[in-house]
Amino acid sequence: MRMEPPHGPPQESIHPRRAFCATLGLLVAGVALPGGAQPPVPPELPPDPHPLKLTEATRADLTAGKVLDYRRLGAFFLMADAHGIYALSGICTHLGCIVHSEGAAGFACPCHGSEYDVHGEVTHGPAKRHLRHLEVKETDPQGLLLVDTASTVPPETRL
Repeated sequence: MRMEPPHGPPQESIHPRRAFCATLGLLVAGVALPGGAQPPVPPELPPDPHPLKLTEATRADLTAGKVLDYRRLGAFFLMADAHGIYALSGICTHLGCIVHSEGAAGFACPCHGSEYDVHGEVTHGPAKRHLRHLEVKETDPQGLLLVDTASTVPPETRL
């Protein structure tokens, strides 16, 4: 005697609740798998309409190794080394979070763990690009320092 394989119900007779549960299960499994839940890419931020940021700092305020935090003024840090004064963007190059100063150790992103040294170079990923160096100018006659957050300069540029 020959047995016929059992046939399932026709597709149109699948219960809607069963179809919903199957779809939901696939979605949950996709999120649970490694790489299944990727964070969305942040939208491109519009340019700052006022990129020139006047600080209250002067050359005399910045000695080698000092880091001044201007995240609230324009997401940057004003710093000095043996070669002069420079500014680094405080925006992580991975997904745009604002980095925190770690003092002499450099900077760290609280969102995904990227780390940068005091010159803005990546020391630990996921970021692949260094922090941007920003143009620094000195005003007259007070000598206050002005940072242009829209102007990227080469990393060796110092005031």
